[in-house]
Amino acid sequence: METKTKILVVDDEEKICKNVEKILSKENYEISYALSADEALEKMAKESYALLISDIVMPGMNGLEFLKLVKNQWPLTKVVMITAYASTDTAVKAIRLGALDYVPKPFTPDELRLPVELALAGELAEVAATEQEIEAMNVIDIDSPFDKDEVARYTDEDYAKTLSRSDIPVGGAPRPELLENYCEVGAMVCEIFAKVGGTCKGGIKTGKCPQIEARKKKAAKEQQTFDPSKLIGIDMPFDYEEVAAITGPEYVQYVERDGYAFLPYEELKKNAARFLAEERESVEAAAEVIEIAALAEVLVVDDEVAVNNNIRKVLAKKGYHVDQAITKDEALQKIELKAYKLVLLDLKMPGVKGLELLQAIREKRPETMVIIITGYASIRTAKETARLGAVAYLPKPFTPNEIREVTEKAFKLAA
Repeated sequence: METKTKILVVDDEEKICKNVEKILSKENYEISYALSADEALEKMAKESYALLISDIVMPGMNGLEFLKLVKNQWPLTKVVMITAYASTDTAVKAIRLGALDYVPKPFTPDELRLPVELALAGELAEVAATEQEIEAMNVIDIDSPFDKDEVARYTDEDYAKTLSRSDIPVGGAPRPELLENYCEVGAMVCEIFAKVGGTCKGGIKTGKCPQIEARKKKAAKEQQTFDPSKLIGIDMPFDYEEVAAITGPEYVQYVERDGYAFLPYEELKKNAARFLAEERESVEAAAEVIEIAALAEVLVVDDEVAVNNNIRKVLAKKGYHVDQAITKDEALQKIELKAYKLVLLDLKMPGVKGLELLQAIREKRPETMVIIITGYASIRTAKETARLGAVAYLPKPFTPNEIREVTEKAFKLAA
């Protein structure tokens, strides 16, 4: 009798577990399931499984915590993560923690079967992250996967109030699509939909809900008032609050995208003098940080000079020594000559095919930490770069604090 390959599905939604079982039932697999990480651990203590398929957002222990524990106690057990709340951040973390793949929900049968087959066949290699990196990774504070206000806009407030942290209604609340007068175009209960006899001609024609589009326009109009924190473009990091520290809030209030504004020169001089004095105080207060960072060699690789310059200015304030490269050849030449502790690498550059530049860096300088920065973020490239050794993946636009934080974390790993 042929032995079946045992697979354990871990998801707090029993319907998902049964769907996965149905998808894989035609293969030579024996499928079991658990509705929580704790239940899965109890099953694993009694029985061996060749593969785990685990959700990420679950009540109690979340999927990343579970993955970390599994790879520590059962290092040979293979794991594939699935999630309805896919993000580049959790994709990178899952791969770096040892998952063989990361599959966003909803998925087609083939989209699940393929990674399962590849994982069991040994076609997917597990990342060999360091113990230090794994221990430093934050896997506990998973953000709530949804915004209740946003859910309420697409269903109603009563439904939104029934949702738990796992986005599963409690107390037997009906699924929104079963509610009376539920419109699929707008994915919400709609009074207008009821009044026009259960149809939405405008929505069917455009493929968009007229009510939602009207709300978006109204919200966009309301958000036209000045807000420094939101005036950061994709090629960041231009910080309006930092400009305001030198020029004053009146100047920044009238700065448009082309950077033109007017303020008396004498007033500018006074503000600049005050800012520089404050900067000296902050530099003295951060002497210890700068002493450590002075030895920190960073290479920023981006074909846009403005991006390189802005990142250099942000990191220089923390004492990092930053070199720049705007072409593939220049980047390779600098990596050949110097062993940088950290490389901040843009994914989209002229003359660079796919991830060849990341591969070259990892081959030439395997000890160098690499952080991906990109205006074209995707789950696929997040997974691929994590497999190739990137320790973080930062989508543009990002704030100065975000670039500082990922840099600091990378240097702690490199220490």
